[in-house]
Amino acid sequence: MNSSSEYRSYGWWVEHDPNSDRTTLIIGGRIGALRMPAEFAARVHQVLAIHLQAGPVLVDGADWVLLTQPDGRVQLPEDLDEVVGVQAGARLALPPLDDPSWISPPRADRPAPSRQVVVSAARRARADAQLAMTA
Repeated sequence: MNSSSEYRSYGWWVEHDPNSDRTTLIIGGRIGALRMPAEFAARVHQVLAIHLQAGPVLVDGADWVLLTQPDGRVQLPEDLDEVVGVQAGARLALPPLDDPSWISPPRADRPAPSRQVVVSAARRARADAQLAMTA
């Protein structure tokens, strides 16, 4: 089974380009995404993991992309300026499932968390960081 087939088995909308052998995820229909700086995203991912809500997370340059359940909202809360919603229809290059770019690869038994759960975890991660700075 190639990567495209595996990603489709999760219900994701993906396209495979046989010329470049690249698989891209189409954001919006079946999966959403939130992008944030790696250092902050690592803290958010840790909060999600503690609460058994961690989903797929992918390194993309200096950022991490946390995959979520789709959500039609474009705007994010104003207090989370380090979190950026990936627009519906955007395409995200996906590496093979065994690639080290996956901080947490997708798994059939662990669906992506809701966008609101990730937003709440981001607020918690920020509050924890601010508390640690004052201690």
